[in-house]
Amino acid sequence: MAERKIWFITRPERDPKFHREALLALSDATNSFNIKWSANREAHLEYERSLYRHGVKRENVSNDGSGGRTWAAMLKTFSYIYTDDQGFLKLTKVGKKLIEGKKIRENVTKQILTLQIPNAYFLESGFRPQFESSFKIRPARFLIKLTNQEKLDYYLTKEEITFFALTAQKDNQIVEITNKIFDFRNADSVVKKNMKQEVATQFDHRERSDKGARDFASAHGDVAHTFMLISEYTGLVEYIRGEAIRIEPKKSDEVTSKINEYDYRFPFNSRYLISLQRMAENNGLDIESYKVNNYEKIRPATNKIKSYKKANSLLSSYPNIDALSHEELIEIFENEFSLKEATQLADEFIKVEHKTLNVDFVEEYLNELNNLTFEDKTGEIFKSIGFEVEMRPKSMANVKTEIEILLKYGDNIMGIVDAKNYRTKFNLSANLVSHMASEYLPNYDEYDGRKISFFGYVTASNLSGEKNLEKITQLTKRVIADRSIEGFMLSANVLLGFLDYCIDNNLSEKERVELFLKAINNTGYTTIGKFLSAIEK
Repeated sequence: MAERKIWFITRPERDPKFHREALLALSDATNSFNIKWSANREAHLEYERSLYRHGVKRENVSNDGSGGRTWAAMLKTFSYIYTDDQGFLKLTKVGKKLIEGKKIRENVTKQILTLQIPNAYFLESGFRPQFESSFKIRPARFLIKLTNQEKLDYYLTKEEITFFALTAQKDNQIVEITNKIFDFRNADSVVKKNMKQEVATQFDHRERSDKGARDFASAHGDVAHTFMLISEYTGLVEYIRGEAIRIEPKKSDEVTSKINEYDYRFPFNSRYLISLQRMAENNGLDIESYKVNNYEKIRPATNKIKSYKKANSLLSSYPNIDALSHEELIEIFENEFSLKEATQLADEFIKVEHKTLNVDFVEEYLNELNNLTFEDKTGEIFKSIGFEVEMRPKSMANVKTEIEILLKYGDNIMGIVDAKNYRTKFNLSANLVSHMASEYLPNYDEYDGRKISFFGYVTASNLSGEKNLEKITQLTKRVIADRSIEGFMLSANVLLGFLDYCIDNNLSEKERVELFLKAINNTGYTTIGKFLSAIEK
């Protein structure tokens, strides 16, 4: 099946002012989200009936519940809900706020302006066809920026949106799409027809015999219409029904200021690299969850932007910028700046509470090819969680064999972690079991006066051999008989997902570490959902 080359938004084509009613109907249909949704046709049918009872949908009900699934897909698109590992629908924070009736317009506007391709719903296996991997765009935000230009007289027609705006795949294509629309407006009828035909031929992913422009407009015009409708809801553009969106020139600066604020506060979200659940939960934070970020304190002057960008790039090796002290910031910046400038930058950055995972770190860590760097970055994550971290410490046995990461907590808790940068699958083999039980654990026991409490493995990709964790526990009793030492296995994205969860929920380092320790029970974790289920018991 060909991949999508243009924007898409889930039907039903509805005004965002009905998002709350759709959520309330879904809550009623699923007994406050306690009825399993996945593969439950009766729940899908009941949702359709509930939508009718809430005055959102006409009385007709489909034969197979497809209408209910479509409405639920719309709610997933805007990150009000997501499907967990057990097939139940879960409310995000913004979904809960809508149901509670709190700051509805602000929260829905935030979801519209942070809607992006890709997002958690668009990456679900059941979403077909998938978007091309090159997509990295916030459609509503892009559309408003496109409209807000003197060159286009501060308006866009539905036709221009359908044939040109919908084809943009990246946020930085504003100039390119603007020029295409400008040329289209100034062309004669023959050239216009050819331009539309070229777009239809190049961008339509559907399998059909007729690839004409008229067919393209018919198939994708409703998507354009929906984006016009949701953009108007934000209050930043005016929608002329069925024809165009526009911005009054005198309001242009106000619109620019609002969009710039969103660009600064809500950057493109890369958490889909961690997990679709974390993507949905983070994209589904309500508007108030971001107010703790005092982002306005660090808006550099134009002549300092390059220095700030370089400073940000230097911080890409650290998952949680808030965890860095003033002295640590200076040390990091001194790699590329003088001591004076490094200190000035540290003074600025220390003022800011980011309250979010460093997305630059996420992309680099999950694609790290250097084994030592992968180990170091894994150590930084454990440090951000709240452990005291030692990298590659010498063992008590004074042998060449060294563990990559040693973790300490409190007065006596200590564990060792083996980081495996396997790009395909890490298998906990019999040889590695013997190595951990007979060398690593006994050789590091009593290190720094502490007794070994746990062990673990962090792997770059997938994992197997979970049952061998128990074997390590049993074999270790032969040399350390006074305690039962249990371990864990988890993938890098699960480790990141846990830190992301902790930051989003404003957990202290003490709470973070104690929750992590709860999950150490000779279990392997390949999804953040499974890990969070273990710590929430």
